[in-house]
Amino acid sequence: MFQDYSRDAKILIAANAAGQLFLQFSIFIMPFYLAVLGYDMAAMGTFFSIQTFTGGLFFLIAGQVSLRLGYRRTLLISALLGLAGRLLQVAAINDYVLALGFFLVGANMGLRQPNFTALLSEEVGEERRHHAFSISFGLGTIFNALGVLIAGFAPGFFVGLGLTEGIAYRLVISLALLQFALVIPALLMIRDVPVRNPRINWNRELVVKILKFSLPSALIGFGAGITIPYMSLYFKLQFGQTLAAISGIFFFQQLAMGLGSFGLPKLVHRIGPVKVITSFQSIAAFLFAIFPSIETFLLAALLYVVRSILMNIVWPINDSFMMGFFSTEEKATAAGIRRAFSTFMRGGGNYVGGLLFGMSLSYPFYATAALYVIATAIFYAFFIKHNK
Repeated sequence: MFQDYSRDAKILIAANAAGQLFLQFSIFIMPFYLAVLGYDMAAMGTFFSIQTFTGGLFFLIAGQVSLRLGYRRTLLISALLGLAGRLLQVAAINDYVLALGFFLVGANMGLRQPNFTALLSEEVGEERRHHAFSISFGLGTIFNALGVLIAGFAPGFFVGLGLTEGIAYRLVISLALLQFALVIPALLMIRDVPVRNPRINWNRELVVKILKFSLPSALIGFGAGITIPYMSLYFKLQFGQTLAAISGIFFFQQLAMGLGSFGLPKLVHRIGPVKVITSFQSIAAFLFAIFPSIETFLLAALLYVVRSILMNIVWPINDSFMMGFFSTEEKATAAGIRRAFSTFMRGGGNYVGGLLFGMSLSYPFYATAALYVIATAIFYAFFIKHNK
């Protein structure tokens, strides 16, 4: 699986996978942690918005930072910011400290993702890019699944030992600090990829290419923002399920998605990346359109798992496909701008989703499905000629 990769590429993929265990762990448990601390939905929305919009801002500057400091040093700074943010979230002394923690975690997200994408792309080369991105995504997603499962059962375990609910959740969140204990030493072990030209030649062609990738991502981000952050609460409200049962859904979703991604490069080579991306997203949109009509928990859970796999499994292929359009010095900036579009729109979707869920438990799914269809059609129109 890894025999054709360089030492640094292997370290990057392994560190990303290990880090994902604790990243998804903290994402899943955070709403429940904040609820135990006494924060209501409005306060949660404020904290999540701070993290989301901060991530979007740092996505915009991620490429420029790495052009001056290098990919490796930027990723190290990102990890240190994330570590500081998690420490403040664990402390949660007051609203301001907690808000600063979310700000720093957002900065970590914004700097890390584009530069990891660009650095891995450079480490593995053109021919192995689709394979490497899928393998990295697959391993990371399997570790995500383990993180969700642990997060679902750990609070109850600690409470069973006699700890109060507040201390139990704080202890669970503190485990997320292990992400940086693994990632920072790994980054210190690798060498950087030199960028020959520290300046980007901004021209009309480059701007148009970035916008062509950013527009579909923005629409999908907006659609996802409407529904995805509320899914665990939806299962609880609609079907009365427990935290452990809900974590089981997300565990099987992540596990199946991770395993499925290993076979995706073969399908890409057979029918092309654009057809894989658009066909998977189209089916996912259809499943979300019929989701509100499902009246049983098990069927709704199965449908959500399949939808999530189809929608998310193609993102590494999308990232890899995009990297082929840009030079070394352009990659992190292009990836960052696309993610910024998606992130800002996702933040707006969070607000709209709250309004729609307040009106009906069905409307958000219809809105998300419609946005997915529009985004998929635009992506197909832009890139079908590059399918081979």
